[in-house]
Amino acid sequence: MPAASTGPQPVAERPRGAFARTVDRIPTVVLLIAGAALVLGVVGLFGGLDDAPSEPLTRVQPGQEHVGAQLTIVPERAMLVDTLPEAFLEPEDGSRVLVVTSIVTNTWDRPVLSSEGGASDNLRPDLPGLEAPENVLLLLDGTRRPWLEPHLPAELAFAWTVPEDALADGDALRVNLYDKVYRAEGFVTVGERFQEPFLAAYTELEVEDLGAGADG
Repeated sequence: MPAASTGPQPVAERPRGAFARTVDRIPTVVLLIAGAALVLGVVGLFGGLDDAPSEPLTRVQPGQEHVGAQLTIVPERAMLVDTLPEAFLEPEDGSRVLVVTSIVTNTWDRPVLSSEGGASDNLRPDLPGLEAPENVLLLLDGTRRPWLEPHLPAELAFAWTVPEDALADGDALRVNLYDKVYRAEGFVTVGERFQEPFLAAYTELEVEDLGAGADG
């Protein structure tokens, strides 16, 4: 594991790996990546939500940053696919795979999990019964449940199995965005940590039904 960073540092763009050079053989991921546009430079103002719960919850537009204590999240797209074998999700009849893509940047000084206990706690579609994502993919190379290195943006695909009638093409999907509380007590036994997710903002994404992919 690389040494912890002491603060934000410029990060050179990393070359795309072998996965990106062979995505023509992975049609579903091609469709997830294709058309994804990151709108930078539009930053919302957050804060005061916990102190003033009567105020309307902040709405984050797609492509806009939600800046939290540990992570910055830029929601991008919501997609329905029949299967996502790269994430080991091949639902039975009557179910689909919901994929939400976001740019996630770890602003802490040490690596953070993208799975449960990490970034997966900070983003959740507002659908009945949905808990932590069943899998998380790094779209750069298909890595499952990657670690998020400090100050290095990562485009992630969070995936859930949902009933086939839960969503349709063109639906507006509310995705809740959470922040966490920093805790320093118990340093010897537990260590510094972010925990106790709380609802901080939300976004609405238009659902795209990608069907079975290029092979469907």
